[in-house]
Amino acid sequence: MQILYGVEHRDLKGHSSGFSSQFVRKIAETASILDRDDRLCIVQTESEKQALKDLFERENLYEETFELYPLQSPAASFNTDYGFVSSSNRVYLYKEMTVPFRINDEEEDDIKMAMLQMEEHLVAVDESVNPFVYFADRQQGDLIKQIGSAYQVSVTLL
Repeated sequence: MQILYGVEHRDLKGHSSGFSSQFVRKIAETASILDRDDRLCIVQTESEKQALKDLFERENLYEETFELYPLQSPAASFNTDYGFVSSSNRVYLYKEMTVPFRINDEEEDDIKMAMLQMEEHLVAVDESVNPFVYFADRQQGDLIKQIGSAYQVSVTLL
């Protein structure tokens, strides 16, 4: 599973436009920003995450850091309590809140029955890979495995 990093800075309201434009320039010089969501800068590497965090702390603007699962081709809907749609219309889930899993090839009827039980626990599905990657609340990982076991379906937590 690919992991990206989000580093959030505080609101720039109350700062001069000169400060704000210099701050944005420093961000661009510090890391290659893949995506943004308001005050959240999304980067690919841990070193870029740390560099942004250090910059934001130096400027006394650091808010929070997140590990994110990018969804390449999300199903039509996902639970926004567990992630967000960025300003460039990409979907991300918070790693600390979700657990990704796959259902391995098994008997089709068993998979359908297991999925009926699992559906109420799903927060998102990434349909860009085969087999699909499903996401549930992190607290539900054991339950997902138990449901799979009850229907003789092999579930792999990623």
